[in-house]
Amino acid sequence: MNAEFNLARLGLFIKRQLLLNINTILIAIAAVVGVLLIISGLTAYSNPNKVQNLVPLYLVVLFIGGYIFTSRIFGELHSPQKSYTFLTLPVSTAEKLLGTWLIVSPFFLITAIAGTFLLMYVSSLMAGQPAQLPSFTDTYFTRTIGAFWVTQTFFFLGAIAFRGNNFLKTLLALFLIAIVVGGYAVGLAYMLFGNKGNLGPSDVSGDFHKTAEFIFTDVVPFLFWYVLGPFLLVVSYFKLKERQV
Repeated sequence: MNAEFNLARLGLFIKRQLLLNINTILIAIAAVVGVLLIISGLTAYSNPNKVQNLVPLYLVVLFIGGYIFTSRIFGELHSPQKSYTFLTLPVSTAEKLLGTWLIVSPFFLITAIAGTFLLMYVSSLMAGQPAQLPSFTDTYFTRTIGAFWVTQTFFFLGAIAFRGNNFLKTLLALFLIAIVVGGYAVGLAYMLFGNKGNLGPSDVSGDFHKTAEFIFTDVVPFLFWYVLGPFLLVVSYFKLKERQV
């Protein structure tokens, strides 16, 4: 297999994956949109002035659907009947990774955002209110989309690493990671401050306060927004490459 990156080959792989998953995608979209339209109709009927408040609900439901869709995108890889075909495709590991990620991330986001705008417009019509569509200048809206873009990579890695129940196993892994990180933070605080109980400003030095503030206001956000996603994609690449061998 030619390991070089080829755009034409990438395009054919994306087309193949879309055709294989099109029925699942359409059924999922129809189900989610149907449920949200029912909720929107009930809201428009009972409290038309609150229709604008449905945008966060739309985003939460669509993004949870995105996590589940992402977790299932490598189902062919874990199927004993289909894995051989997937692994022997004349496509490099990088092309498989990029093609699949383009489907579950940028393509899905475009669909989800378009769906949010459409649902908001229809809901406003049902409520007899002027359509107030979400704006990309709205910090909440754009940061929510960005947060999905980053956190979705956890489920992308889980789709490759786990066999069966990928979504639930990824959630469990995230829960365990949170426990470990939380335990480490508590242990570190205990080592630094002992059992002093409640800490006041006088218990923390100025230098320590500035360092902690720098870490939580600059370092952690930078790592989350710019490092975490690419790092998990790199790990995903090597996990997928393990299966190729």
